[in-house]
Amino acid sequence: MKYFVIEGTLKNSDSIDETTMNEHIAYSQKAANAGLILVSGLKGDFSGGLSIMKGNSIEEVEAYLSADPLKISGTQDYRVIEFEAHFIQPTASEWFKK
Repeated sequence: MKYFVIEGTLKNSDSIDETTMNEHIAYSQKAANAGLILVSGLKGDFSGGLSIMKGNSIEEVEAYLSADPLKISGTQDYRVIEFEAHFIQPTASEWFKK
């Protein structure tokens, strides 16, 4: 398995309608439920989002992202960065709690 940081950049936040956003949330939740997304959230300035994903290849992750409702609607672009995990915080689930 390979690991990826995904940076989503909104092209035009005014073009996001409620239906597209709900479809994006459901699409992302399905991948999270399948264990493909470790963490996902909005950038602090609301200009897009960040996620950490796993997949068999960068092509597989890019295919997933190309079918995202925000990508299909032309609202968001994605940048995919592959990385190798050398250290994993043993309490990672606790680290992200608010």
